[in-house]
Amino acid sequence: MNNTETLLREELLQVFGFESIDEINPEDSFVNDLDADSLDFVEIIYVIEKKFNVKLTIKELLNYGHVTEDSLFDDEVLNEEGVKTLKAAFPDNQDLFFTGMTKLQMFGLLTVSNLAKIIDSKMG
Repeated sequence: MNNTETLLREELLQVFGFESIDEINPEDSFVNDLDADSLDFVEIIYVIEKKFNVKLTIKELLNYGHVTEDSLFDDEVLNEEGVKTLKAAFPDNQDLFFTGMTKLQMFGLLTVSNLAKIIDSKMG
């Protein structure tokens, strides 16, 4: 676990109302495990900007930090090039990405660990 991931988990305590960092696991999906909604994501983006001095948009979260959305999707579904790009960026989650995956399906997979990697990449 890297430092960004630990700091992020600490910051997420206030967003989700948890008392211990142990309640937020790196592999937890924001949507499927933590039950995040759109307002939670607005707060998460604010927390990231404040704590890490990194600006993120919902679009960047959806694209796992790869802003060139046009190259990842064809007709609102993940294309072969997008699958290759995301598998290379997130080797621990290679089996999750597939051609034809919708943006909503992708958003549901975003984990705490994925977000920490996006933050790290934005920090340089």
